[in-house]
Amino acid sequence: MADMFGVYDAAQKKEEEERQRRENGKRCWEYYLGKHDASLTTRQGQPDDNVVINLARYIVDKSATFLFGKDVGMELAEGETTPEEEWLQDVWRANRKMSFLHNCAVEGGIFGHLFVKILPDDPETGLPRMVNIAPEYVTVTWDDEDISRVLRYRIEWATTDLAGRTIYRRQDMDNEGAAWYISNLIARAHGRWEQDPERPSVRWPYPWAPMVDCQNLPLPGAYYGLSDLADLALQDTVNYVASKINRILRYHAHPKTVAKGMGSGDIRVTEDEVLVLPGEAAELYNLEMQSDLSAALAFFDRMRTEMLEVSRTPRVDPATVNIGALSGFALRVLHGDLLEKTETKRRLYGDLLIELNRRLLDLNGYGSDNYTTLHWQDPLPVDEAAEQQRDAFELDYNLVSHETVQRRRELDPEIENERMGAEEVAEGNVGAALMREFVRGGE
Repeated sequence: MADMFGVYDAAQKKEEEERQRRENGKRCWEYYLGKHDASLTTRQGQPDDNVVINLARYIVDKSATFLFGKDVGMELAEGETTPEEEWLQDVWRANRKMSFLHNCAVEGGIFGHLFVKILPDDPETGLPRMVNIAPEYVTVTWDDEDISRVLRYRIEWATTDLAGRTIYRRQDMDNEGAAWYISNLIARAHGRWEQDPERPSVRWPYPWAPMVDCQNLPLPGAYYGLSDLADLALQDTVNYVASKINRILRYHAHPKTVAKGMGSGDIRVTEDEVLVLPGEAAELYNLEMQSDLSAALAFFDRMRTEMLEVSRTPRVDPATVNIGALSGFALRVLHGDLLEKTETKRRLYGDLLIELNRRLLDLNGYGSDNYTTLHWQDPLPVDEAAEQQRDAFELDYNLVSHETVQRRRELDPEIENERMGAEEVAEGNVGAALMREFVRGGE
C-alpha cells in the first residue's frame, strides 16, 4: 500500500478493501444459501456425488439468534415511561422490532457490515420506517484522516420500468460539513447519470445522515467489519471429505461377486437355487470393503468441529453432550466462545441502535440528546429453578428491586403492577393496593 516513495496510498487501500468486501460478500451469501463450490468433478451421465453440509447457515443463524433471539429493552428514563419513550416504542412496533433486528443480524453476519436507512414518514402509519439496506448496494467514502467520519453513502441498484427495460438508480448522501445533501440519479442502458425526475435532490434538514451503519465483528484499521464466515476454506474441506466418503460408498458399499477359473457361461443354477461350478479349480466369492471408513469419518468429524470452533460456535451434539445433566455454569462454559462473540456484537450493534434511536427522536422534534439505555437478556436457556432461587435471594437481601426481577422475566412492571393492584382491590385487599401505590410513589 505504498508508492515508489514509500508514501502510504489511502486511495489504493480503499479500492482494495471495497473490492475484497464485494467479492467476499457475494461468496458468503451464496454459501449461506447452500450454493457451495463443487468438491468433485462429475462426468456427464454419471451420478453427482457432491455433498453439501451447510455449516455456514448454521453459524450465521446461531449467532443471530444469540444476539437478537430475545427482546432488547430500550429505555430513556430509568423507572418511568416518558412520551419520547412511548413514541419510540410505537416506531419499533410499527417496524416489527424483533424480526427486523434478527434480519439485520443475519445480514450483518453474512456480509460483515450492516446499513439501516431511515425513511421519515410511512404513509400507512405516519411513523418513520427503517430499511435494512443490502450491503452489496452500498459504498462508503470516508475521511482519510478519520476513518470513522463518513463523507458519502452511495446506494446503487438496478431495476426495470413498466416496459421491462433496465434502469440504474443511484442515491448519494454527501456530507458537506454543516449538512447532508441527498441526490437521486438515474441512468438507462449504461448511459450517463441524470437527475431522477421522480426524486428531486434535496438538502437533508438534520446534521446527521438518514443512514446508520456498523461492523458485524471488528476489523482494526478497516471501515467495513468481518463476516461470521471469514474462512470458508474449512467449509470446502468439510464438503470435500463428505463427498469423497459418499463416492466411496457408492462404488464399494455393496459386495461384488467375483468368479475365478470359469467363463460367464459356465455357472448353472439348479431348480433349488444351488450354484453349480464347472470344476474343482473354479471359485466364486464376494469382494467386500476391508474398512468401515472410520479414519475418514473421524477426519470429517474433526473438520466440522474445526469450522465451528473457528467461528466460535459451540457444537452441542446430543450424541456426545448430555444436555439434561448440564448446570447453568456448565452451559456457560460450553457456550463461552459464542457468548464472548455475542458480547462483542452487542457493543457494535448496540451503538447502532442507540444512535438510530437518537436520530429517530430528533426526527420527531424531541431533540438530539436522547440516548437510550439497552437491556439485553441472557441468550442461554433458562434454568427456572435456579432463576427462582436467585430472584428470592436477591429480593430477600434487598439486592434488586421487584421491577428488576419483572424485567428479567420479560414483564412490563407498570402493566403488571396495575394488574396486581386491580386484583387486590377486586379481592377486597384495599390496604395492600394502597401500600403498593405508596411504594410506587403515588403515581
